[in-house]
Amino acid sequence: MTGVHPKELAGLGLYEIWTTAGDLTARFDPFRFEQRMAAYRTLIDATNTAGLFGADNRHNPLWAWTFQLQWQCGTGRLGATTSTDGRIDPDAPWAYGNYTLSVIPWLGAEQAGVVPRLEIADAPASSRFRYARSGVVPDGLAHSVECWRNYFVLVANTDSTTDFEPIRIALWKAHKTCLDVVVTAIADIDPAPYSPLELTFLRGWCRMVDYLGAATWRTDFDFMTEYGLDVLPETLLERYVDLRTLPAKARRNVKNVLRLATTSARRHALNLWLWKRIMRTRAARDDVLVLLEAVFVPSPDNAAARRRVLGYLLRP
Repeated sequence: MTGVHPKELAGLGLYEIWTTAGDLTARFDPFRFEQRMAAYRTLIDATNTAGLFGADNRHNPLWAWTFQLQWQCGTGRLGATTSTDGRIDPDAPWAYGNYTLSVIPWLGAEQAGVVPRLEIADAPASSRFRYARSGVVPDGLAHSVECWRNYFVLVANTDSTTDFEPIRIALWKAHKTCLDVVVTAIADIDPAPYSPLELTFLRGWCRMVDYLGAATWRTDFDFMTEYGLDVLPETLLERYVDLRTLPAKARRNVKNVLRLATTSARRHALNLWLWKRIMRTRAARDDVLVLLEAVFVPSPDNAAARRRVLGYLLRP
């Protein structure tokens, strides 16, 4: 089991589910919260058998997925009762998005020989989203399984490294193929029982991930606990929510995400192309925290960073 100290996990609200989720044996039921968490725990452990990500596994880039799952459960985004009975609603949009980022990576890891082959439980009822049925992956996600397989093969064949960026590049490539399917699936659905604003937030978050992926954003334990755990809303966004009631960091991030969601497809494509051009160099990617702030929250305080953004953009 991962060597991150129990006190660290307890302080993040992860320790109890981390130690009680049990092991996946013959069957993986992705419509149970504890089973998805057990899958992440297994993947984190299985990808560090040679100590690639440190003796305590804290450099493993899969940690962000556990934090996201915990956040979605605690805020009601996996279903109205998930935090009390563990059941995940197959019709919840966030739950479907996380399905593509838990079951599909698992299937890729199976193909890479990293984890054992298990029966994947079908959705408990008919759903507006397309899930794997009787072990058959929907056509739209077949390529994602291949990309995740490539990620796990790369990790398995990496003996030692002080530079995890090539691994992060493969990770974000696989991640994006999943979210591209999610974006299409949620494009025209009725948001009920969630508010239209909540669905808009999910669409915007998928777009924000495009920016993070282009920057090969770090997703290891230390980076996430320092920069990634207080920027998302701890409640569902209701139709008439007053964003001023959110903590400052979360409020600013939510506004940026909603702005992304309501940007036209053509303008988003152009802005993302410009951002990818800025992120071409390792120097820019290493400076991403400051540059992202300069792009999304321009102010007199980050004028120097905005000049650097322009320099990276215009560099031949």
